[in-house]
Amino acid sequence: MRAFLARGFEVEALVRHPTKKDRLPPGARPVLGDPLRPGPWQEVCASAQVVVNLVGANIFSRWTPAYKRLIKESRVEATRQIVSSLPKGTVLLNASAVGFYGADRGEEEITEESSPGKDFLAQVCQEWEKEALEGEKRGIRVCLMRFGIVLGSDGGALKKMLLPFKLGLGGPLGSGEQWFPWIHIGDLCEAACFLAEKNSLKGPFNFVSPGIVRQKEFVKALAKVLKRPAVFPVPKLALKFIFGELAELFLGGVKARPQKLLEAGFRFRFPDIEQALKNLLKISSS
Repeated sequence: MRAFLARGFEVEALVRHPTKKDRLPPGARPVLGDPLRPGPWQEVCASAQVVVNLVGANIFSRWTPAYKRLIKESRVEATRQIVSSLPKGTVLLNASAVGFYGADRGEEEITEESSPGKDFLAQVCQEWEKEALEGEKRGIRVCLMRFGIVLGSDGGALKKMLLPFKLGLGGPLGSGEQWFPWIHIGDLCEAACFLAEKNSLKGPFNFVSPGIVRQKEFVKALAKVLKRPAVFPVPKLALKFIFGELAELFLGGVKARPQKLLEAGFRFRFPDIEQALKNLLKISSS
């Protein structure tokens, strides 16, 4: 939101609970509503030039059959409700994930032209994107943002990783050879603004850093930045015991490249994993 505000956009953010409005940055106006159900919030969508859809239940929970339904339905139904409210000429920036390509593609170079995967999250992403692309029939310019692992300073994946590393218990997951498609939150926000402002751009875009690393290389960089050891690998069996089916996300990898963003002229500010971590953790490069 801050990136859009900095460019002079008026930002209205959909929140489900009044208490969450205090988390919004200064200048953003809260709009109360449930994106899974029709409501007055759709009138706000209809009046917007650009709509950014990030709705979806957190995937980092144990995948019971009921929770898997929630993961899917929260994304697909919210997108359906949003698209139904948008008039011709609107820009829809719809979240998706590199999970579209499957949890593990080995050493295959993945671009936006690569085939989809067949596992659970790949199927969710395909249905999610299909609902968003229905907007094209209504004259909406649709951009699909296929996020990699988003690294931010306020939460998300990086925050979950910090405690074991600070305790000296960090280490690679499984073999550590799997590819780790990541993106700095700042580059993600700038790329979203870039798509909003470039009227010629549409379709899928891999939101991943061009400086992709293997999981063990990410671990090494994080340990170096924190000045902590990283000598305790987490065995594959332990991950499967703790996370069940979700463990496949940690053990697999997608060597995704941001081909379309680079071809369109987008410049990443943080293509290097070590410099990205130093920035996020507010550690001097000197």
